[in-house]
Amino acid sequence: MFSVQPPQQVIVIGAGIVGVSTAYELALRGVGVTLIDMREGAGLGTSFANGGQLSACEVAPWAGPEIPGLILKWLGRDDAPFRLRPKMDPDQWLWLMRFLARCRSSARRERIPHNLELALLTRARLAAYREQFAAAGEALEFEQREKGILRIFRDRHSLADAVEETKLMARLGVEQEPLTPAQCIDIEPALGPAMQRGDIAGGLYSRTDSSGDAHLYSVALAAAAQRLGVRFMKTSRADSILTDGGWARGVTTAEGEVEGDAVVVAAGAGSAALLKPLGLRSYIYPLKGYSVTLPAPAGNAPEVSITDEERKIVISRLGNRLRAAGQAEVGGYDLTLERPRAEAVLSALVSLFPQAGPEREAAEFWCGLRPMTPDGSPVIGATPGFANIFINSGHGTLGWTLGAGSGAALAELICGGASQPDLSPFSIRRFQGFTGISG
Repeated sequence: MFSVQPPQQVIVIGAGIVGVSTAYELALRGVGVTLIDMREGAGLGTSFANGGQLSACEVAPWAGPEIPGLILKWLGRDDAPFRLRPKMDPDQWLWLMRFLARCRSSARRERIPHNLELALLTRARLAAYREQFAAAGEALEFEQREKGILRIFRDRHSLADAVEETKLMARLGVEQEPLTPAQCIDIEPALGPAMQRGDIAGGLYSRTDSSGDAHLYSVALAAAAQRLGVRFMKTSRADSILTDGGWARGVTTAEGEVEGDAVVVAAGAGSAALLKPLGLRSYIYPLKGYSVTLPAPAGNAPEVSITDEERKIVISRLGNRLRAAGQAEVGGYDLTLERPRAEAVLSALVSLFPQAGPEREAAEFWCGLRPMTPDGSPVIGATPGFANIFINSGHGTLGWTLGAGSGAALAELICGGASQPDLSPFSIRRFQGFTGISG
Protein backbone atom coordinates (compact mmCIF):
# COMPACT_ATOMS: atom_id res chain seq x y z
CA MET A 1 0.00 0.00 0.00
CA PHE A 2 2.85 2.38 0.82
CA SER A 3 5.19 3.17 -2.07
CA VAL A 4 8.34 3.41 0.08
CA GLN A 5 7.89 1.21 3.14
CA PRO A 6 5.14 0.08 5.52
CA PRO A 7 4.23 2.55 8.29
CA GLN A 8 6.16 2.39 11.53
CA GLN A 9 3.38 3.82 13.68
CA VAL A 10 -0.37 3.41 13.04
CA ILE A 11 -3.18 5.06 15.00
CA VAL A 12 -6.33 2.95 15.34
CA ILE A 13 -9.43 4.86 16.44
CA GLY A 14 -11.95 2.64 18.22
CA ALA A 15 -11.41 -0.29 20.60
CA GLY A 16 -14.40 -2.44 19.76
CA ILE A 17 -14.16 -5.85 18.08
CA VAL A 18 -12.94 -4.41 14.79
CA GLY A 19 -10.49 -1.84 16.15
CA VAL A 20 -8.91 -4.22 18.67
CA SER A 21 -8.57 -6.94 16.02
CA THR A 22 -6.90 -4.46 13.66
CA ALA A 23 -4.49 -3.25 16.34
CA TYR A 24 -3.57 -6.81 17.31
CA GLU A 25 -3.00 -7.87 13.70
CA LEU A 26 -0.79 -4.84 13.04
CA ALA A 27 1.22 -5.57 16.20
CA LEU A 28 1.73 -9.17 15.06
CA ARG A 29 3.37 -7.73 11.94
CA GLY A 30 5.78 -5.63 13.98
CA VAL A 31 4.01 -2.29 13.51
CA GLY A 32 3.83 0.21 16.35
CA VAL A 33 0.20 0.94 17.22
CA THR A 34 -1.64 3.52 19.29
CA LEU A 35 -5.22 2.41 20.03
CA ILE A 36 -7.56 5.23 21.02
CA ASP A 37 -11.02 4.92 22.57
CA MET A 38 -13.18 7.38 24.45
CA ARG A 39 -14.35 4.75 26.94
CA GLU A 40 -12.49 3.30 29.90
CA GLY A 41 -11.78 -0.03 28.26
CA ALA A 42 -12.15 -2.20 25.19
CA GLY A 43 -15.46 -3.42 23.81
CA LEU A 44 -17.67 -1.04 25.78
CA GLY A 45 -19.58 0.46 22.84
CA THR A 46 -21.54 -1.47 20.23
CA SER A 47 -19.43 -4.56 20.97
CA PHE A 48 -20.54 -4.71 24.60
CA ALA A 49 -23.76 -6.73 24.55
CA ASN A 50 -24.51 -7.93 21.04
CA GLY A 51 -26.25 -11.18 20.14
CA GLY A 52 -23.08 -13.22 20.44
CA GLN A 53 -23.29 -15.11 17.15
CA LEU A 54 -20.25 -15.90 15.01
CA SER A 55 -22.54 -16.63 12.11
CA ALA A 56 -21.05 -17.34 8.70
CA CYS A 57 -24.44 -18.85 7.85
CA GLU A 58 -26.12 -15.44 8.17
CA VAL A 59 -23.94 -13.02 6.22
CA ALA A 60 -26.66 -12.09 3.73
CA PRO A 61 -27.51 -8.37 3.84
CA TRP A 62 -30.69 -7.19 5.48
CA ALA A 63 -31.84 -5.45 2.31
CA GLY A 64 -34.03 -7.84 0.32
CA PRO A 65 -37.25 -7.84 -1.70
CA GLU A 66 -39.40 -8.59 1.36
CA ILE A 67 -38.16 -5.63 3.42
CA PRO A 68 -40.30 -2.74 2.00
CA GLY A 69 -43.49 -4.74 2.65
CA LEU A 70 -42.38 -5.66 6.16
CA ILE A 71 -41.59 -2.03 6.98
CA LEU A 72 -45.14 -1.05 5.99
CA LYS A 73 -46.56 -3.98 7.96
CA TRP A 74 -44.69 -2.93 11.08
CA LEU A 75 -45.57 0.81 10.96
CA GLY A 76 -46.80 2.11 14.30
CA ARG A 77 -45.79 -0.95 16.33
CA ASP A 78 -43.65 -0.38 19.43
CA ASP A 79 -42.21 -3.85 19.08
CA ALA A 80 -41.56 -3.61 15.33
CA PRO A 81 -38.31 -5.37 14.40
CA PHE A 82 -37.55 -2.49 12.00
CA ARG A 83 -38.59 1.06 12.84
CA LEU A 84 -38.02 4.36 11.08
CA ARG A 85 -37.84 7.58 13.10
CA PRO A 86 -37.52 10.35 10.50
CA LYS A 87 -35.06 13.13 11.23
CA MET A 88 -34.17 16.40 9.55
CA ASP A 89 -30.97 14.67 8.55
CA PRO A 90 -29.95 14.39 4.88
CA ASP A 91 -27.60 11.52 5.74
CA GLN A 92 -30.52 9.49 7.07
CA TRP A 93 -32.60 9.91 3.93
CA LEU A 94 -29.68 9.29 1.59
CA TRP A 95 -28.91 6.10 3.49
CA LEU A 96 -32.55 4.98 3.33
CA MET A 97 -32.79 5.64 -0.40
CA ARG A 98 -29.66 3.63 -1.02
CA PHE A 99 -30.87 0.86 1.30
CA LEU A 100 -34.24 0.59 -0.46
CA ALA A 101 -32.48 0.53 -3.82
CA ARG A 102 -30.67 -2.60 -2.60
CA CYS A 103 -33.89 -4.43 -1.71
CA ARG A 104 -33.52 -6.85 -4.61
CA SER A 105 -32.63 -10.53 -4.59
CA SER A 106 -29.79 -9.96 -7.04
CA ALA A 107 -28.29 -7.21 -4.86
CA ARG A 108 -28.47 -9.42 -1.77
CA ARG A 109 -26.82 -12.36 -3.55
CA GLU A 110 -24.08 -10.09 -4.89
CA ARG A 111 -22.76 -9.31 -1.39
CA ILE A 112 -22.95 -12.81 0.11
CA PRO A 113 -19.68 -14.19 -1.32
CA HIS A 114 -17.68 -11.17 -0.16
CA ASN A 115 -19.09 -11.23 3.38
CA LEU A 116 -18.69 -14.99 3.61
CA GLU A 117 -15.02 -14.86 2.66
CA LEU A 118 -14.38 -12.45 5.54
CA ALA A 119 -16.44 -14.61 7.92
CA LEU A 120 -14.37 -17.69 7.09
CA LEU A 121 -11.18 -15.68 7.55
CA THR A 122 -12.48 -14.65 10.99
CA ARG A 123 -12.87 -18.32 11.90
CA ALA A 124 -9.31 -19.00 10.84
CA ARG A 125 -7.91 -16.00 12.70
CA LEU A 126 -9.74 -16.88 15.93
CA ALA A 127 -8.24 -20.36 15.76
CA ALA A 128 -4.79 -18.79 15.22
CA TYR A 129 -5.31 -16.43 18.16
CA ARG A 130 -6.08 -19.36 20.45
CA GLU A 131 -2.84 -21.02 19.37
CA GLN A 132 -0.89 -17.80 19.92
CA PHE A 133 -2.38 -17.35 23.39
CA ALA A 134 -1.64 -20.99 24.26
CA ALA A 135 1.97 -20.63 23.11
CA ALA A 136 2.29 -17.69 25.50
CA GLY A 137 0.80 -19.70 28.37
CA GLU A 138 -2.52 -17.87 28.20
CA ALA A 139 -6.07 -18.80 27.20
CA LEU A 140 -8.28 -16.73 24.93
CA GLU A 141 -11.48 -16.91 26.94
CA PHE A 142 -14.71 -15.41 25.65
CA GLU A 143 -17.24 -18.12 26.53
CA GLN A 144 -17.17 -19.52 23.01
CA ARG A 145 -19.72 -22.26 22.45
CA GLU A 146 -19.09 -24.36 19.35
CA LYS A 147 -22.51 -25.95 19.06
CA GLY A 148 -23.60 -24.34 15.80
CA ILE A 149 -26.45 -21.96 14.99
CA LEU A 150 -30.04 -23.09 14.46
CA ARG A 151 -32.35 -20.84 12.44
CA ILE A 152 -36.02 -21.55 13.13
CA PHE A 153 -38.99 -20.57 10.94
CA ARG A 154 -42.68 -20.31 11.72
CA ASP A 155 -43.96 -20.76 8.16
CA ARG A 156 -42.94 -23.05 5.34
CA HIS A 157 -42.77 -20.29 2.72
CA SER A 158 -40.05 -18.40 4.61
CA LEU A 159 -38.19 -21.65 5.18
CA ALA A 160 -38.36 -22.52 1.47
CA ASP A 161 -36.96 -19.11 0.51
CA ALA A 162 -34.13 -19.53 3.01
CA VAL A 163 -33.32 -23.01 1.72
CA GLU A 164 -32.88 -21.57 -1.79
CA GLU A 165 -30.38 -19.04 -0.44
CA THR A 166 -28.40 -21.78 1.29
CA LYS A 167 -27.56 -23.32 -2.08
CA LEU A 168 -25.30 -20.37 -2.88
CA MET A 169 -23.76 -20.57 0.57
CA ALA A 170 -23.10 -24.29 0.13
CA ARG A 171 -21.23 -23.67 -3.13
CA LEU A 172 -19.05 -21.24 -1.18
CA GLY A 173 -18.25 -23.70 1.60
CA VAL A 174 -20.90 -23.24 4.32
CA GLU A 175 -23.44 -26.03 4.66
CA GLN A 176 -26.81 -25.62 6.38
CA GLU A 177 -29.00 -28.64 7.04
CA PRO A 178 -32.77 -28.31 6.48
CA LEU A 179 -34.60 -29.72 9.51
CA THR A 180 -38.13 -30.79 10.35
CA PRO A 181 -39.65 -29.44 13.57
CA ALA A 182 -38.81 -32.72 15.34
CA GLN A 183 -35.21 -32.53 14.12
CA CYS A 184 -34.99 -28.98 15.49
CA ILE A 185 -35.89 -30.36 18.91
CA ASP A 186 -33.26 -33.06 18.53
CA ILE A 187 -30.68 -30.30 18.03
CA GLU A 188 -32.05 -28.08 20.82
CA PRO A 189 -34.45 -29.82 23.25
CA ALA A 190 -35.19 -26.52 25.02
CA LEU A 191 -37.34 -25.57 22.00
CA GLY A 192 -39.87 -28.25 22.94
CA PRO A 193 -42.56 -25.84 24.25
CA ALA A 194 -42.32 -23.75 21.06
CA MET A 195 -42.81 -26.81 18.87
CA GLN A 196 -45.80 -27.95 20.92
CA ARG A 197 -47.43 -24.56 20.26
CA GLY A 198 -46.84 -24.97 16.53
CA ASP A 199 -44.31 -22.11 16.40
CA ILE A 200 -41.72 -24.09 14.45
CA ALA A 201 -42.33 -25.12 10.84
CA GLY A 202 -38.72 -26.19 10.38
CA GLY A 203 -35.18 -24.98 10.62
CA LEU A 204 -31.72 -24.66 9.14
CA TYR A 205 -28.70 -25.78 11.12
CA SER A 206 -25.11 -24.67 10.60
CA ARG A 207 -22.87 -27.00 12.61
CA THR A 208 -19.69 -25.04 11.99
CA ASP A 209 -20.91 -21.72 13.42
CA SER A 210 -20.51 -20.74 17.05
CA SER A 211 -21.25 -18.04 19.62
CA GLY A 212 -19.37 -16.12 22.28
CA ASP A 213 -19.09 -12.92 24.26
CA ALA A 214 -17.70 -10.16 22.02
CA HIS A 215 -16.93 -7.91 24.99
CA LEU A 216 -14.77 -10.54 26.69
CA TYR A 217 -12.99 -11.14 23.38
CA SER A 218 -12.29 -7.42 22.95
CA VAL A 219 -10.86 -7.14 26.47
CA ALA A 220 -8.66 -10.23 26.08
CA LEU A 221 -7.31 -9.23 22.67
CA ALA A 222 -6.67 -5.64 23.78
CA ALA A 223 -4.60 -6.97 26.68
CA ALA A 224 -2.68 -9.25 24.31
CA ALA A 225 -2.09 -6.34 21.94
CA GLN A 226 -0.67 -4.30 24.80
CA ARG A 227 1.71 -7.17 25.62
CA LEU A 228 2.90 -6.88 22.03
CA GLY A 229 3.62 -3.19 22.57
CA VAL A 230 0.37 -1.49 21.57
CA ARG A 231 -0.24 1.79 23.41
CA PHE A 232 -3.87 1.87 24.54
CA MET A 233 -5.19 5.40 25.20
CA LYS A 234 -8.40 4.88 27.18
CA THR A 235 -10.98 7.57 27.99
CA SER A 236 -9.47 9.60 25.16
CA ARG A 237 -11.71 10.91 22.41
CA ALA A 238 -10.23 11.28 18.93
CA ASP A 239 -11.56 14.69 17.93
CA SER A 240 -10.13 15.03 14.43
CA ILE A 241 -7.65 13.61 11.96
CA LEU A 242 -4.75 15.94 11.22
CA THR A 243 -3.86 16.13 7.54
CA ASP A 244 -1.31 17.88 5.38
CA GLY A 245 -2.50 17.87 1.81
CA GLY A 246 -3.44 14.30 0.97
CA TRP A 247 -1.57 12.83 3.92
CA ALA A 248 -2.59 12.18 7.52
CA ARG A 249 0.00 13.02 10.15
CA GLY A 250 -1.90 12.25 13.32
CA VAL A 251 -4.99 12.69 15.47
CA THR A 252 -6.06 15.38 17.91
CA THR A 253 -7.34 14.38 21.36
CA ALA A 254 -8.06 16.22 24.60
CA GLU A 255 -4.60 15.14 25.74
CA GLY A 256 -2.96 16.68 22.68
CA GLU A 257 -1.83 15.50 19.29
CA VAL A 258 -0.91 11.89 18.59
CA GLU A 259 1.41 11.44 15.64
CA GLY A 260 1.36 8.49 13.25
CA ASP A 261 2.27 7.34 9.77
CA ALA A 262 -1.26 6.09 9.11
CA VAL A 263 -4.72 6.28 10.68
CA VAL A 264 -7.37 3.55 10.81
CA VAL A 265 -10.91 4.74 11.50
CA ALA A 266 -12.66 1.84 13.27
CA ALA A 267 -14.97 3.97 15.37
CA GLY A 268 -18.23 2.27 14.47
CA ALA A 269 -21.12 4.70 14.24
CA GLY A 270 -18.69 7.51 15.10
CA SER A 271 -16.68 6.96 11.92
CA ALA A 272 -18.82 9.28 9.81
CA ALA A 273 -18.15 12.30 12.04
CA LEU A 274 -14.38 11.77 11.85
CA LEU A 275 -14.35 11.50 8.07
CA LYS A 276 -16.81 14.27 7.21
CA PRO A 277 -14.44 17.23 7.94
CA LEU A 278 -12.05 15.70 5.39
CA GLY A 279 -14.74 15.85 2.72
CA LEU A 280 -15.29 12.09 2.93
CA ARG A 281 -18.71 10.46 3.11
CA SER A 282 -18.60 7.11 4.89
CA TYR A 283 -22.01 5.81 3.72
CA ILE A 284 -22.39 4.44 7.26
CA TYR A 285 -25.45 5.23 9.37
CA PRO A 286 -26.38 3.99 12.87
CA LEU A 287 -29.21 1.52 13.43
CA LYS A 288 -30.12 1.17 17.09
CA GLY A 289 -30.49 -2.36 18.40
CA TYR A 290 -31.44 -3.80 21.78
CA SER A 291 -30.37 -6.77 23.84
CA VAL A 292 -31.40 -8.38 27.08
CA THR A 293 -29.22 -10.59 29.30
CA LEU A 294 -30.59 -12.76 32.08
CA PRO A 295 -29.57 -15.85 34.06
CA ALA A 296 -29.92 -19.08 32.12
CA PRO A 297 -32.83 -21.08 33.55
CA ALA A 298 -31.76 -24.14 35.48
CA GLY A 299 -32.32 -27.53 33.92
CA ASN A 300 -33.62 -26.65 30.46
CA ALA A 301 -31.65 -23.72 29.08
CA PRO A 302 -30.75 -23.67 25.39
CA GLU A 303 -27.23 -24.75 24.51
CA VAL A 304 -27.32 -23.99 20.78
CA SER A 305 -27.42 -20.40 19.49
CA ILE A 306 -30.82 -19.66 17.95
CA THR A 307 -32.03 -17.26 15.28
CA ASP A 308 -35.79 -16.76 15.36
CA GLU A 309 -36.53 -15.61 11.82
CA GLU A 310 -40.13 -14.64 12.59
CA ARG A 311 -39.40 -12.53 15.66
CA LYS A 312 -36.10 -11.26 14.20
CA ILE A 313 -34.07 -11.99 17.32
CA VAL A 314 -30.97 -14.05 18.05
CA ILE A 315 -30.35 -15.91 21.31
CA SER A 316 -27.01 -17.17 22.62
CA ARG A 317 -25.93 -18.99 25.74
CA LEU A 318 -22.95 -17.17 27.27
CA GLY A 319 -21.72 -19.21 30.21
CA ASN A 320 -24.51 -19.13 32.79
CA ARG A 321 -26.33 -16.29 31.00
CA LEU A 322 -28.80 -16.04 28.13
CA ARG A 323 -28.48 -13.12 25.69
CA ALA A 324 -31.21 -12.13 23.23
CA ALA A 325 -30.75 -9.30 20.74
CA GLY A 326 -32.85 -7.73 18.04
CA GLN A 327 -34.61 -4.60 16.77
CA ALA A 328 -33.35 -2.12 14.19
CA GLU A 329 -34.23 1.54 14.45
CA VAL A 330 -33.20 4.09 11.86
CA GLY A 331 -33.37 7.12 14.10
CA GLY A 332 -30.02 8.85 14.29
CA TYR A 333 -27.49 8.75 17.09
CA ASP A 334 -29.90 8.74 20.05
CA LEU A 335 -28.89 6.09 22.60
CA THR A 336 -31.95 6.43 24.83
CA LEU A 337 -33.05 3.00 26.00
CA GLU A 338 -36.79 2.82 25.34
CA ARG A 339 -38.23 0.33 27.76
CA PRO A 340 -41.04 -0.93 25.46
CA ARG A 341 -38.49 -1.75 22.74
CA ALA A 342 -36.25 -3.55 25.19
CA GLU A 343 -39.19 -5.40 26.74
CA ALA A 344 -40.20 -6.57 23.27
CA VAL A 345 -36.90 -8.42 22.93
CA LEU A 346 -37.37 -9.98 26.38
CA SER A 347 -40.95 -11.00 25.55
CA ALA A 348 -39.77 -12.62 22.31
CA LEU A 349 -37.16 -14.58 24.28
CA VAL A 350 -39.66 -15.75 26.90
CA SER A 351 -42.23 -16.60 24.23
CA LEU A 352 -39.70 -18.91 22.60
CA PHE A 353 -38.32 -20.24 25.88
CA PRO A 354 -41.05 -19.91 28.55
CA GLN A 355 -38.77 -21.66 31.03
CA ALA A 356 -36.80 -18.38 31.14
CA GLY A 357 -39.87 -16.52 32.43
CA PRO A 358 -38.97 -16.76 36.14
CA GLU A 359 -35.72 -14.93 35.43
CA ARG A 360 -37.44 -11.83 33.94
CA GLU A 361 -36.89 -9.73 37.04
CA ALA A 362 -33.11 -10.20 36.74
CA ALA A 363 -33.01 -9.05 33.11
CA GLU A 364 -30.39 -6.46 32.13
CA PHE A 365 -31.32 -4.27 29.16
CA TRP A 366 -28.91 -2.60 26.75
CA CYS A 367 -28.97 -0.74 23.46
CA GLY A 368 -26.25 0.16 20.99
CA LEU A 369 -25.75 1.72 17.57
CA ARG A 370 -24.85 -0.68 14.77
CA PRO A 371 -22.80 1.05 12.05
CA MET A 372 -24.62 -0.03 8.88
CA THR A 373 -23.97 0.46 5.18
CA PRO A 374 -26.83 0.33 2.67
CA ASP A 375 -25.57 -2.83 1.00
CA GLY A 376 -24.81 -4.86 4.13
CA SER A 377 -21.03 -5.09 3.74
CA PRO A 378 -18.45 -3.12 5.73
CA VAL A 379 -16.20 -0.41 4.36
CA ILE A 380 -12.59 -1.59 4.50
CA GLY A 381 -9.57 -0.01 2.84
CA ALA A 382 -7.96 3.29 1.95
CA THR A 383 -9.97 6.48 1.55
CA PRO A 384 -10.13 8.48 -1.71
CA GLY A 385 -7.59 11.29 -1.67
CA PHE A 386 -5.74 10.08 1.43
CA ALA A 387 -3.27 7.24 0.89
CA ASN A 388 -2.66 6.68 4.60
CA ILE A 389 -6.18 7.03 6.04
CA PHE A 390 -8.02 3.72 6.21
CA ILE A 391 -11.57 2.74 7.16
CA ASN A 392 -12.58 -0.48 8.92
CA SER A 393 -16.19 0.14 9.86
CA GLY A 394 -19.81 -0.33 8.82
CA HIS A 395 -20.09 -3.99 9.82
CA GLY A 396 -23.65 -3.63 11.12
CA THR A 397 -24.85 -6.84 12.76
CA LEU A 398 -21.78 -8.69 11.46
CA GLY A 399 -19.06 -7.02 13.52
CA TRP A 400 -18.45 -10.15 15.58
CA THR A 401 -18.68 -12.43 12.54
CA LEU A 402 -16.36 -10.37 10.32
CA GLY A 403 -14.21 -8.50 12.85
CA ALA A 404 -11.04 -10.58 13.11
CA GLY A 405 -11.02 -11.24 9.38
CA SER A 406 -11.44 -7.54 8.64
CA GLY A 407 -8.58 -6.66 10.97
CA ALA A 408 -6.26 -9.25 9.41
CA ALA A 409 -7.05 -8.30 5.82
CA LEU A 410 -6.61 -4.57 6.46
CA ALA A 411 -3.39 -5.05 8.42
CA GLU A 412 -1.94 -7.02 5.51
CA LEU A 413 -2.99 -4.28 3.09
CA ILE A 414 -1.45 -1.54 5.26
CA CYS A 415 1.80 -3.48 5.56
CA GLY A 416 2.11 -3.79 1.81
CA GLY A 417 1.09 -7.41 1.42
CA ALA A 418 -1.36 -8.95 -1.01
CA SER A 419 -4.47 -8.84 1.13
CA GLN A 420 -6.54 -12.01 1.17
CA PRO A 421 -9.37 -11.73 0.60
CA ASP A 422 -9.24 -9.00 -2.01
CA LEU A 423 -10.60 -5.89 -0.30
CA SER A 424 -11.67 -4.05 -3.44
CA PRO A 425 -15.34 -5.20 -3.01
CA PHE A 426 -15.30 -3.44 0.38
CA SER A 427 -13.86 -0.17 -0.87
CA ILE A 428 -15.75 3.02 -0.13
CA ARG A 429 -15.54 3.72 -3.88
CA ARG A 430 -18.30 1.20 -4.54
CA PHE A 431 -20.84 3.75 -3.31
CA GLN A 432 -19.75 6.61 -5.54
CA GLY A 433 -22.60 7.36 -7.91
CA PHE A 434 -24.62 4.62 -6.20
CA THR A 435 -28.23 4.58 -7.57
CA GLY A 436 -27.56 7.92 -9.19
CA ILE A 437 -27.63 9.76 -5.87
CA SER A 438 -24.84 12.27 -5.50
CA GLY A 439 -22.92 12.90 -2.30
